[in-house]
Amino acid sequence: MANTTPSLDETLSAAQALMNERLDAVKAHKANVDAEDEARAALVERERESARTWAALLAAGWTVDELKRLDFKQPAVKAPGRPRGRARTKPEAPVTSTTLPGQASGDASSNAGASL
Repeated sequence: MANTTPSLDETLSAAQALMNERLDAVKAHKANVDAEDEARAALVERERESARTWAALLAAGWTVDELKRLDFKQPAVKAPGRPRGRARTKPEAPVTSTTLPGQASGDASSNAGASL
């Protein structure tokens, strides 16, 4: 009977071939993940640019209704810019109690009945 056990080099070569197949699958998946991330970033940038040009259309005098009749969709994102929050107002003056001359601040109810 002949020895059919592979040599160490043959075993290592077979293991390396199996490992290469697994590494090829990792490379392919990584390339797809990277391409997906790039496409997502490009989409975000394109959405921002669409929002900017939409705002420019509105600033040029177009109405939303007119643009919809031209088959334009309103962008899903808002154009970047300054936030449009509430207008700032002056803070209100603190409320203070008003007392009449000669009246203590706590005597308002007791003096009211005395003058009748």
